[in-house]
Amino acid sequence: MLRRLTIQRLAFLRSMELTWGPGLNILTGETGAGKSLLIESLGVLLGFRGDLPPLSEKALIEAEFSPVPPALQAHLEEPTDTLWIRCELLPSGRRRLFLNESPLSATSLRSLAYYLVEIHSQHETQQLFQAPFQRELLDTYAELTAEVQAYQATYERWRALSQTVSALRSQQAQAAAQLAWLAPQIQELDAARLSAEEYAALEQTMRRLEHQEQALAVLSHWHHQLTEAPQAPPALLREAEKQLGRLPLPEVSSLLSLLEQARLLIGEATTQIEALLETFSLDPAEAQQARQRYDAYNSLLLKYRMPTVEALIELREKLQTEYHTLLSQANQLEPAEQQLQALTASLLEQAYRLELARLAAAQTLSDEVEKHLSELGLPHARFHIAVERLSDPQSPYTWEGAGVQLTPYGFSSVTFLLRTHPQLPLAPLSEVASGGELSRIMLALKAALAEKVQLPTLILDEIDTGLSGEGARRMGDFLRKMGQRLQIILITHLPAIAAQPGWHFRIWKEPTADGGWETRVERLQPEARIQEVARLLSGETPSPAALAAAQELLTTAAQS
Repeated sequence: MLRRLTIQRLAFLRSMELTWGPGLNILTGETGAGKSLLIESLGVLLGFRGDLPPLSEKALIEAEFSPVPPALQAHLEEPTDTLWIRCELLPSGRRRLFLNESPLSATSLRSLAYYLVEIHSQHETQQLFQAPFQRELLDTYAELTAEVQAYQATYERWRALSQTVSALRSQQAQAAAQLAWLAPQIQELDAARLSAEEYAALEQTMRRLEHQEQALAVLSHWHHQLTEAPQAPPALLREAEKQLGRLPLPEVSSLLSLLEQARLLIGEATTQIEALLETFSLDPAEAQQARQRYDAYNSLLLKYRMPTVEALIELREKLQTEYHTLLSQANQLEPAEQQLQALTASLLEQAYRLELARLAAAQTLSDEVEKHLSELGLPHARFHIAVERLSDPQSPYTWEGAGVQLTPYGFSSVTFLLRTHPQLPLAPLSEVASGGELSRIMLALKAALAEKVQLPTLILDEIDTGLSGEGARRMGDFLRKMGQRLQIILITHLPAIAAQPGWHFRIWKEPTADGGWETRVERLQPEARIQEVARLLSGETPSPAALAAAQELLTTAAQS
């Protein structure tokens, strides 16, 4: 619970230190004294945004909470009996937050504040009209926090997997067309058995074929002249060697050597001519095959607009890689669909279990709220929580043979219905509840929750607006009973509520020596309580009758 609250240098809250009691704490005072600013500063201390006045110097807000709720202990690094939260507000608009002297972010502090303080005003009461708030209240009462979190974790996995499957299906449709386009190209390039070395050899063959006829004629002619003609050089050289060798002259030996060398050189030349003749003497069938193969290469180069065979081979490999990648993606769809089917079944099962738990809790909570509304002066009110399945005939997801809409909170809606008169039908709160009725419904719900779960300190900022007379008296009695189960800090202008047993504080504003204003707060003793309740009854200068009525209110409330 909230033990102490200290505020310094925050507008006219110049130096304030409040010690709060257990149970019901009542705060009364004239309009503009600073009650709303006090509550606003507490929200800022807990990490929430607030509409605070501009600062000329550093302001300080500090609170002590003790004992620490068990549910909150699990979120702390070390167990502790007391929490000190401090907020330093700078003129620049920045704030620094500390938990037990350790810096803490506003986001982290807000997550802890849930266990410490719950602030309700006329504005917050309007949340009762909102479906998410109604569902959260029912889930809190049904103690479904862990189950809802487990469902939401499954839902997030299911949603992400659904998007993956949808993307894979879209990719598969595109991939089918792409595969149909790639397959014949890859088949054509594979069938071509491309080789850069083969193409280079074919280019040489084509050059030889281009000059084959002329080369064959020349080579054949000179082969004949060198080997078969009557005056062939080898024969002439052998005859010259024979006849010159008969001469008895020593000088002839060198000549004979030259003739022999010439004959051998002519023989080597003849051998090379014969080799060239074999090269240029391609079989017509082989020549035709070479031309066809060469034309096939060039046709592919032209078709795919590639400058070289090497580039064409690289293209084939690129197309093959793309083809296998698309096949791999297509193969991912089936297991993903199977996984999605299993996850959908699990999600539907979890949603059904949430629905059953909500249905059971809705009946019990409805009965308790009706009982509390009767205590609050609405004996004819009928309160019902409708838990209805979100049907969707077009949905692909079915449960018990019917299509359902899956949401982050299940496949059921939660709606608070109210009937304030026996002749009227049940209708949503937003259509039938007045401001005073909303306040009483909120209190009835909180009272029912307090019987099942440990609630944080409840701050009620003029939640009794719209009440008077017997309705105010009943609410005061109800708040007194609630104060026996949890700490309540209540801002009120109603005498019947201010007279309830508890710690009563008066807040007022007074001028200062420097021409400004300062808010003061004091805990009222019995005589001062009579004066304050009388002031609420009749104004700043209570009459004897008002003082007597105030005394009676206080006495009656104390004896209740």
